[in-house]
Amino acid sequence: MPIGRNKIYLPNFTIGLLRSKHLPPKYAQFLVPLNFTKLDIKDFLLHGYGVKTLSVRSYVVQQKVQRIKNLNEPRKEAYRPRAIKRMTVELEKPFVYPAEPEDLTPWDNALWKSANKERQETGGVAGDKKKKKENRSQLMEMAKEKFGLKSTEQLEEVEVDQDQKIR
Repeated sequence: MPIGRNKIYLPNFTIGLLRSKHLPPKYAQFLVPLNFTKLDIKDFLLHGYGVKTLSVRSYVVQQKVQRIKNLNEPRKEAYRPRAIKRMTVELEKPFVYPAEPEDLTPWDNALWKSANKERQETGGVAGDKKKKKENRSQLMEMAKEKFGLKSTEQLEEVEVDQDQKIR
C-alpha cells in the first residue's frame, strides 16, 4: 500500500481526567460529554490506552441557575448552564497520577495570574461599571482643564452606545 493512503479516525469528543485525591489508586474519574455511555469509556480506554476496566459509574451534575447580567437592560434573565457528566472507572491495575509540575512557565502561568488578579480587582461586570464611572470623571476633569471651565454645569453629559463611533 502506498504511503499516506491509510485512513485515520480521530474522536470527535473530549475527555478530561480529573485529579481526584479522595479516590483509591484503582479508580480514575473523567469528565465526559453528556451523550457518552459506559461502554464508550470502556472501549476508549481499552483501545486507546490499553487499560482494562472492571466497572464504570456515571452521574450527571446539574449546574446552578444563573442570571444573565446585561448592562443595557435592568431585567435579569435566568438560565441553567449545561450539565456536566462524570464517570468513575474501576481499573484492573492501580493508577498513580504523575507529579504536578513545579515550573509552570511553559503554560504562561504568570500571564494567567496577572489576568486573574485584574479580574478580581475589577470585580467582573460590576467592576466594569465602576471603572466606566471613574473614566467618565477623569474625562470630565480633562475637559475642564482643556476648555478652561470652572464647573461641570457648563458641560453637557451625553450617553453614547458602544457600537457608535465618535469622530
